[in-house]
Amino acid sequence: MPIVTITLRAGRPASEIRAIMDAVHNATVNAFDVPETSRNQRLVEIAPEYLFYPQGRSEDFLTVEIASFPGRPPEQKAALFQQITTNLQQAADIAPGDVMILIHEPPKQNWGINGRPASQHKPRA
Repeated sequence: MPIVTITLRAGRPASEIRAIMDAVHNATVNAFDVPETSRNQRLVEIAPEYLFYPQGRSEDFLTVEIASFPGRPPEQKAALFQQITTNLQQAADIAPGDVMILIHEPPKQNWGINGRPASQHKPRA
């Protein structure tokens, strides 16, 4: 169950926000084999005067940060990057150059689930 945070400029319509969130979730389901019902996602809107983005990017620039258990191979991560970018372009007309993705992979002992480190949990059958 990855934790996904999308950060973007405030002011988009609610329907576009939902399309962006769905696009990212669908990519994690397809590329990372996350169950459809395992959606742990938030979207952070930043006032335009407080959001700075790299030169050459547009006001559509957004970041997607994903915290997940370590261990997925580089090919799976590359598939996720491509899927997110493609989905965002199709769902919200966000250019690939306006998408930045970062995967954080803290060790399982740094995750707390149900009051215990995730390293103590047994995988579900």
